[in-house]
Amino acid sequence: MCDADELVQNVIDTIDNASVQKHGLTEQLNSLNQAKQQIQHSSKIASEQVRNHFENLRKILNESLEERMSEMLAEVQALEKSNLEPLNQCADMINLSLEDAASCISEGKTLLANGPETDIDALLKFKDAPHTKDLHELPEVPSLSEVAFISVNFVEGVANRFQDLIADEGRVSDRAPVNITEVEERPGALLVTWEEEDDETEASEFRLQYCYGEITAWDVGKATFNTVYTGSNTTHLVKRLRYNMPYSFRVSCRIDDHWSTWSVPRVAQTRIPPYQWDENTEGYSTSNENRTGTRCNGLTRVLYSKSQCYRAGFQLSFRILDSGEKSPFDGLGIAVTNDDIDTMKREGAVFLACDGTVFIDGQEMKTRLPCLTRNSSISIETETLPNGKVRVSVQVGDKELTFDWKVDKLVTLGMIGGLGMTPLTESTQCFFFGMIFSHEDWKISVE
Repeated sequence: MCDADELVQNVIDTIDNASVQKHGLTEQLNSLNQAKQQIQHSSKIASEQVRNHFENLRKILNESLEERMSEMLAEVQALEKSNLEPLNQCADMINLSLEDAASCISEGKTLLANGPETDIDALLKFKDAPHTKDLHELPEVPSLSEVAFISVNFVEGVANRFQDLIADEGRVSDRAPVNITEVEERPGALLVTWEEEDDETEASEFRLQYCYGEITAWDVGKATFNTVYTGSNTTHLVKRLRYNMPYSFRVSCRIDDHWSTWSVPRVAQTRIPPYQWDENTEGYSTSNENRTGTRCNGLTRVLYSKSQCYRAGFQLSFRILDSGEKSPFDGLGIAVTNDDIDTMKREGAVFLACDGTVFIDGQEMKTRLPCLTRNSSISIETETLPNGKVRVSVQVGDKELTFDWKVDKLVTLGMIGGLGMTPLTESTQCFFFGMIFSHEDWKISVE
């Protein structure tokens, strides 16, 4: 039989469970209400777009029909005028001849009525009069077959084509043809992935945009989106993002030379700080939120990253903004520890020298990469293998070198505490990145 304390504890536990359940149900109900609001708001916007679109089409169509009708009526009137002009001229000639004939008849009758035998001069004058000499000539009048017959020809089936075209105008759908499926956090960046919803429709190009803040589907009209990528890839790393700040992403695709509707905005943020140089290293200065390191006066030593922040599986990119004189031990790379400030050409480090030579644990590799100069881009990618080794790819420009590196020391969870990274496994590798230059003016950015 349960005692009172156990029963009281049971009530307390039940209340706690009910509170957790209530909180979870409340959050689900809020999410459901947001989903309903998205459907209702998008339906309202879509209805307005349909009305505006077809009202605009109606206006354009009416204006086009009125304009074409006016053009054709003007053509008919111009043809009527041009073809009537010679006929009117011929009619004027006939009317003039009719007047002459009538005058001749009138004068002749008058002569005959007044005794013509007594007035020979009048008879001679009548005989020689100009309007009596052309009485046997009739002007030439064209036949009906020679006269213009104005007609109008219309393209057969235009009305049906209009009906078919309008019937096929527009598409109503409840899903965008392409949607963002995943957003992965990266140091100071986000890796955005998207895919098409319909396998039968093949897009030729994609367009990715983002803006600051949390934007819902019904607030996109108030936001200013910036295009960050256009191309055929279905993934893109958006760099230079602010730490722990929300961003809204959307994507569309080009199908048959037309851009599709935008996907529903996807909100994400990176809680992994960007790669940074150590701002307190003698002989170097940093800028651009410690993303750029510049060699200045002082002893020659290694400038390491602010922390052991480069994690295997991510990409590390350097860009040489300015260059100075070169020395054999100058270059950049990654290392397991930052305890050696004199060189990176050593055990526990992958080092790329200025002349393109790659060193693993201080051992020189036979294959060389291009020399490091101003505007050179260097990329380092790593992958932890099942056998415990790390596959490293070092790329300079268009040339790449890949090798497997046996790393003896593994990072522990305590070594990256407070960095905001996703949980690490026991085999996760994390490294420092670093650079060393003997002469001034070398300026290296990292991201």
